[in-house]
Amino acid sequence: MNIIDLVKEHITPTLISSVSSQLGESESGVSKAISSYIPILLGSVLDKKDSATGLFHTIKTFGASRGLGNISTEQETPDAIKGLITTLLGSNAQPIISKVAESAGISTASSSKLLDLTALTTFGSIGKEAEFNHVQENDFFGSLGDIKDKLVGLLPAGLGLGALGLGSFFNNTPNISETIDAAKDKISDTIDTVTDKISDTVEVAKDKIADTVDTAKDKVSETIAETKKIVEPTNTYTETQDNGGGGFWKWLIPLLIVGLGAFFLVKYCKDKDKTVVIEDTEIVVDSLNTDSLNAVPKELSSIDLDGVALKGYANGLEEQIIKFVKAPDFANLTEDQLKEKWFNFDNVNFVFGKTDQLEPGSEVQLDNLTAILKKYPTAKIKLGAYSDKKGDDAKNKEISQKRADYLKAELTKRGVGAQVISAEGYGEEFATVAETATDEERAIDRKMSLRFTK
Repeated sequence: MNIIDLVKEHITPTLISSVSSQLGESESGVSKAISSYIPILLGSVLDKKDSATGLFHTIKTFGASRGLGNISTEQETPDAIKGLITTLLGSNAQPIISKVAESAGISTASSSKLLDLTALTTFGSIGKEAEFNHVQENDFFGSLGDIKDKLVGLLPAGLGLGALGLGSFFNNTPNISETIDAAKDKISDTIDTVTDKISDTVEVAKDKIADTVDTAKDKVSETIAETKKIVEPTNTYTETQDNGGGGFWKWLIPLLIVGLGAFFLVKYCKDKDKTVVIEDTEIVVDSLNTDSLNAVPKELSSIDLDGVALKGYANGLEEQIIKFVKAPDFANLTEDQLKEKWFNFDNVNFVFGKTDQLEPGSEVQLDNLTAILKKYPTAKIKLGAYSDKKGDDAKNKEISQKRADYLKAELTKRGVGAQVISAEGYGEEFATVAETATDEERAIDRKMSLRFTK
């Protein structure tokens, strides 16, 4: 039971957008608050598993809830949810609400409402999974214990929840600021050590260069003396001197000194056995990815349908099928050629565990598909629904068939049923990801698609 991925499935861009609109808050603020509350709630469950009687049973009772997207902010929070939050957070609830509001940049009232809604969604999705797959209490808490470190990592930096006294789960966890301070101290000590080593090395090198220069000067002096011994007895020429004195040797001597100094310095460095290595200290703060709770929701853009503007994702289902039917050779494609090209719905999602209920916002894509089919009345499509490999094969096929039939019925209601030739549920027949993979990895196999047909 991949608990985090399970909960993330229900925090869709559509839901974030809907809740932010209801509360009058930014989508980024709502997303950040929800992503803060999920590890807080799950961590508190793990912390209270031994002290709160019947906690798992209570969570299972929320399996009938439908999540954030089906809750209006005008509705009263169920007493059962309020009671569970009190059990988990106790007197720390209000300080946590204030902390999250400050961190997310939203009002305290909105933060309080999001705590209630997140609790209902989190425990509702867990309850459904537990009921549907007959999850046992020990397995649930075992799965939760396996992701304890991940839950801690999901807490936004700066919340400082351990200081609020939220049980041993957070109190025993190092504060991110403490981790950073420790790392800074380590880096500082490393730099000081390296600096000392470099200073020592420089001093040794300076002494070596000084000795080298002295030796070179002695050598040059001896060379000059020897040269004079050779030149002085001969009277074949009269030595001339310029006004500055020194003549040729005035330039040669410094060059010899510099050259010899450089040679011995390079040799000294090469002969050194010790290598000073600055230890890399990496500070890693675990956080959610592109599919994380803090990810920026995809934005709808305008899709041109021969002068009519549709709202859909750029290069999404609508744009792809419009290009396909407008291609010059579309009318000449055979059935065998058509069956090779499937298009995936990217904004139609069923409520978890449902075969006859779509999540809010899904109607937009069905309306767009209807408009496209009406624009091209000779075009005919086939619908397909798929599942991943998890669960019973026959049950998966049954669920996928019901979902395919439901999409066909919705399109029929919109007046294009005659263009929907068939709807088939394939179950896990074409699934490619192993049943043992994570829920996020298996998501690629859970989809609804369409193709054109004759």
